[in-house]
Amino acid sequence: MKKRRHARKIIDKKTYYLSIILVVMLIIITIYWSDKLLNKTTIAVVSDNATDINNSKNNMNTENKKNEEISGSESNAESNSEVETEKPTEDKITDWNLILVNKNNSIPENYTVNLREVEYGHSVDERIADSLTNMLSDARKQGLNPVICSSYRTRQKQERLYKNKVNEYIWDGYNKETAEELASYWVAIPGTGEHQTGLAVDIVSNEYQILDEKQEQTKEQQWLMENSYKYGFILRYPTEKKEITMINYEPWHYRYVGVKNATYIKEHNICLEEYIEYLKNLNNS
Repeated sequence: MKKRRHARKIIDKKTYYLSIILVVMLIIITIYWSDKLLNKTTIAVVSDNATDINNSKNNMNTENKKNEEISGSESNAESNSEVETEKPTEDKITDWNLILVNKNNSIPENYTVNLREVEYGHSVDERIADSLTNMLSDARKQGLNPVICSSYRTRQKQERLYKNKVNEYIWDGYNKETAEELASYWVAIPGTGEHQTGLAVDIVSNEYQILDEKQEQTKEQQWLMENSYKYGFILRYPTEKKEITMINYEPWHYRYVGVKNATYIKEHNICLEEYIEYLKNLNNS
């Protein structure tokens, strides 16, 4: 019995010591892994903070760029506004780009023009070539396809075109005098045509090249009618102004007058004849 009790005591002591050892090991393991987890958390937090800082910097840079763009846009808008609201002065009437050519105002005998080719053999006054090229280029960037169908014409070519139109009316049964009058509403009388100045072009849609009123329905003409003034061009013969221009509606004929003049003409919905008269009145007032 004593031996058994002694053996149990020994076993109990071993069990006791083993238990203590196990508890100590568990404590050590717990502390070890706690430190590991704490380090990972710290690293993650630092990493997240660094990411947030970078994102903040990127956002600040983006905001700065946006602010710069907005500031630039506002500056450009203010600049454009100054152009649009600037009133013309009476001395403009003598500007080269405001030469008035119509049935009552022939091209001067000594008029000369320095030509420059713009595309496909078409030439215009060299002073408007860049503006015309830029306008067509910007239209094409919008997916449009404008085509110049007529530009500078010599007097000889104008005479031929006018004669052909007169003959069309004569063949339709009109006498010569009436035929000439009717023809003049479609083709300028030689010496009174804007094409001879090098400041006018006929532009059509590549998809619809017929010179009739349906031309205005093309996307190209709609864009040009809305934006041509930004490049210094006006739709020269609006349908509501034919009693003044004495030329029938031509939704393809654009005339260069300069950006400021074109802007004023568009904003006030007037034709070139009315604008010239307005300038004359300024001079007399």
